Amino acid sequence: MAETESNATEFSELLLRHAKGRAHDTASKLLRQAVEAVKQTGRGASVTVTFSISQLKNNARAVVVGDKVTAKIPEEKSDSIWFTDDDGGLHRNDPEQYQMNYGTADGKSAAAGRD
Repeated sequence: MAETESNATEFSELLLRHAKGRAHDTASKLLRQAVEAVKQTGRGASVTVTFSISQLKNNARAVVVGDKVTAKIPEEKSDSIWFTDDDGGLHRNDPEQYQMNYGTADGKSAAAGRD
């Protein structure tokens, strides 16, 4: 019996049944990762499922279906500023900048005695 348009495979069924649901499982995993990354970074993400369809050689009624699941997931930036010295060393504070020590003349905390 030939399949009619009314009982032809829907996209969601193909996603679940093709290659034992591998594309579905991968897309679901990447979707969770993308949502978490968006929550952490505030930047957009995307998950894409692509099915490639080509005709089976020597058979006009059969096709080969392939899949590819990709994601663009934002990463938190981990840049920081460091200062260099003449020898190539890295420092959190500029080694050429005079460092001021903040304190009181009597050596007590500036906040001491404020109630």
